[in-house]
Amino acid sequence: MGRAMKINFVTDSTTDVPQEFVERYNIRVVPTILVFEGKEYRDGVDITRAEFYQRLPSLRPLPTTAAPASGDFESIYDSLEGAIISLHTAVSFTAVYTSAHIASEKFAGRVTVIDSGSLSLGAGWQVIAAAEAAAAGANVEEALKVIADVRKRVRVFALLDTLDNLRHSGRISLMRASIGELLQIKPMVEVHESQLIARDQFRTRTKAIPSFIERMKLLGKFERLGVLYTDNIEPAKQVLEALGNHAPADTIVNPITSTVGTHIGLNAVGVTGVLKA
Repeated sequence: MGRAMKINFVTDSTTDVPQEFVERYNIRVVPTILVFEGKEYRDGVDITRAEFYQRLPSLRPLPTTAAPASGDFESIYDSLEGAIISLHTAVSFTAVYTSAHIASEKFAGRVTVIDSGSLSLGAGWQVIAAAEAAAAGANVEEALKVIADVRKRVRVFALLDTLDNLRHSGRISLMRASIGELLQIKPMVEVHESQLIARDQFRTRTKAIPSFIERMKLLGKFERLGVLYTDNIEPAKQVLEALGNHAPADTIVNPITSTVGTHIGLNAVGVTGVLKA
């Protein structure tokens, strides 16, 4: 019996795959684009997350974001031998998937482009699980089944301190809620099936954090978990400590990618996890 075809994994910076997994599985990460003060920056390449969030409070107008060009994906695909699974943030949030799909058409079915239906590590966990399966000997079909299984169990929630960034970026139209009401409060939002949904709302941060934590506990225990934040790590630490045994020992605490952070604003905290089967 011949050896299984090698599977390569490609994603983009919006999926927040931690560097340790990028290196372990040689995952290729295509940077998305930030535009501010008349310049373009490749997310995580030309500017770090720490640098970006330090500058964000003073940036007016707010930064805009853009998907990589299809040629960026084409160059990566062309450099790889064997099968390629290219997984990205939901197309309802960004044009990254579209760029990747256009590039894939030149590779005669060798590239499978996946819309994760999610955002940040909600997509990233799908990439990681499939890369782990491939490293253990899974073929493309089996890796795709792993992605589908993880996608069913992914949960992505965030607590925002402001909706000004979503409003300025035009993304607020993604939310299924009364915008007039939401602009005055601190919303808890969920990414579910490619939609950004307002799940609760609070007048003060003091009330918001405990309610957010309780909502996360009600989800159940997590097999994998990332607690992400924009500029302020303290809420992330508070959430992780309060989750206790609902969170695995190897929970990731990281700043969220800059191209997502510019839309959700400062002082945001999120939970991106995979529930136990």
